[in-house]
Amino acid sequence: MLERNRVVGQRIARVMSAAAGMQDVPVASDPAELRARLSDRPLLLGCDAADLDLALEWAAERYPSMHLLVWTSGNTDAVLEAALKEPRLSSIVGWPSFASMPRPWEIALAVRRILKPLALPPRLSDLLSWGATIVKWRPRTSEDRDRTVAEVAHWAERAGAPARVAERLAALAHELLMNAMYVAPVDARGRPRYTHDRRSDIVLDEGEIPTLRLGADGAHIALQAHDPFGTLRRHHVFEGITRGLSARGVDSTRGPVLDTSRGGAGLGMLKIYAAGAVLVVDVSPTSSTMVTSFWDLDVNPREFRSLPASIHYFERSTPTMETLERTGW
Repeated sequence: MLERNRVVGQRIARVMSAAAGMQDVPVASDPAELRARLSDRPLLLGCDAADLDLALEWAAERYPSMHLLVWTSGNTDAVLEAALKEPRLSSIVGWPSFASMPRPWEIALAVRRILKPLALPPRLSDLLSWGATIVKWRPRTSEDRDRTVAEVAHWAERAGAPARVAERLAALAHELLMNAMYVAPVDARGRPRYTHDRRSDIVLDEGEIPTLRLGADGAHIALQAHDPFGTLRRHHVFEGITRGLSARGVDSTRGPVLDTSRGGAGLGMLKIYAAGAVLVVDVSPTSSTMVTSFWDLDVNPREFRSLPASIHYFERSTPTMETLERTGW
């Protein structure tokens, strides 16, 4: 790990080591010192966005096996652009200015999912504090979707969200369900079934029904949409976000959160990304897509808009012999 602040570096290294099964995590503030301590095939480099160019150079020219984990307390635009071009940059951690280090659970999640790509993704309850309450819906029809969205707002307020935040969570739930119910379903030949008209009423087959979960632990609210198709790809996520930023000229930390003037139609990955503090996308191709957005209840909405948002994209790919050997499976 490359981190100029040695105290922060040691804190992050402890989290990374624990998530990696107590493997050694060399920490250095000087690139030359770190290089001297690296093996020939390092698996992961964590660094601040200030060292992004160097990290990309190492990944491209010196260490083909190395994935990147980048944190930043500032604007995320440049890191998002880099992630669009470099598939080994899968985790961008927004470091809240009031925190002494990036969120430990995010660091642990990124390390575990990168080093164990064959593992099943964690349950929503695993990403919240012990004792969290999870509410679940399985909307099959357009009417079910609308009722679910209304109930999300109700439960968000019960969980302690201000009315305005509850409305934003409901709008996000609507967009996530529109994607899961209209965009994700494909037939046996991989052809979309319902994207031709997102305004039409639909009734999904049993095997097409998505699951929406709302989790709350008193400090955070999480909203997760899960569909059984796995059609969302990495380029969809990062192209959608960066294209939206370019088209709107919006600071990626926070633009307008969700515009429901068209009933949710036309809202893309940028809106989903900007809606929460942390976005986690976990895909098993052809079988599962989970999109999870986390909100911090202790951050007021005005401060929230100035904080950098995190994004993680993980894909559970078909194992190869090299992957099995590298990950210990």
